[in-house]
Amino acid sequence: MTRVSPSEHSLLTLARAILGMGPFAPVEDLFRGRQVTAARLSPGALHALKDTLAKGSVRALASTGGARKRRHLPASTGPARLWERHPPPTLRFSRLCFGTLRWLVEQPLAVPGHLPLDVDAPPTLADELFLYLCCRMVVDTPCAQSLAAQPQFQRSLLCQLGFPGLFAPQAMRLEAASFAPLLAEGGWLLEALQDELALRWRRLEESKGQLVEPQQLVDLGTAQEAVLNAFLDAVDRAGRRDLAGFLLAAMRPLVDQPASRWASGLSPRASLAQKAQARRSAGAGLRGLARLARWDAEHRAVRFFDDDYEDAQLLLAEWASFGEPGFRLASERERELSTDLMPSAAIPQDILPLPSSESAP
Repeated sequence: MTRVSPSEHSLLTLARAILGMGPFAPVEDLFRGRQVTAARLSPGALHALKDTLAKGSVRALASTGGARKRRHLPASTGPARLWERHPPPTLRFSRLCFGTLRWLVEQPLAVPGHLPLDVDAPPTLADELFLYLCCRMVVDTPCAQSLAAQPQFQRSLLCQLGFPGLFAPQAMRLEAASFAPLLAEGGWLLEALQDELALRWRRLEESKGQLVEPQQLVDLGTAQEAVLNAFLDAVDRAGRRDLAGFLLAAMRPLVDQPASRWASGLSPRASLAQKAQARRSAGAGLRGLARLARWDAEHRAVRFFDDDYEDAQLLLAEWASFGEPGFRLASERERELSTDLMPSAAIPQDILPLPSSESAP
């Protein structure tokens, strides 16, 4: 049995929790304390970490959607799992991964005063997956803002796509070309994470009804819209509209609900102007569906003798469960949110003309 130091044991425990191979409870204590780790792992701990990353990342890719048989563009390929559609990807973790693990063990993220993450390296696709899984582990904890404040996480495109609310300032600088790294190598990472991204965006939409301050809803919706616009531009230019399917899966159970659910928690003390702005921002995901609705109409117009007929038919089939009725509902919900329907928007009584004596009962 490999012997490791207490700090190495903590690091390995954390790595397993991030990759979904171990419980989160032991990690909570790590985030409250400070430990000192060696600059280098012992041979036994290094071997254990490499084994954990290799097995855990494959497990994570399978559990987040890669194990499902599904169809992706081009249409010439049939339904298949991730490893059947692509050659085995090279999961190369850089020093950014190890540096992030050390930082998470050494710094008490749950309390103020921790030091910044000081390892800087361009993230590989494996690093992108690892950083994303870190965010997923802490997204609903006080540690989330500590991660979001680190430039290494801010530069992660996958983190921005999955958690736009945590990275609102960075979202405003995104453009279509920003997503080129995630579309590299056949876009296998985005294919694997379709189910995971659908879950993230559904929870994001469901959380809007719990926001009290209008500015919170404005900031979240603005970040969502910026990320979606850049991402949809990118997949459209790359001929990979199929990779936007997670948005349909996220919104499908929500569009038949009342529009008011997106902004039901707003403070009654907020002004009408603030509420109106917040309500419109709440419709960011619905406006993203409007782009997919236009694509869907384009796919229906492709004729059987056109070169991209098979691809268009594949997307029509994959999106059929949402279909034209779903797009119509989404458009209606977005229109309702963008229109001030609150009764309190009536003209105040103090600016109405006084009734004349002739009109008095």
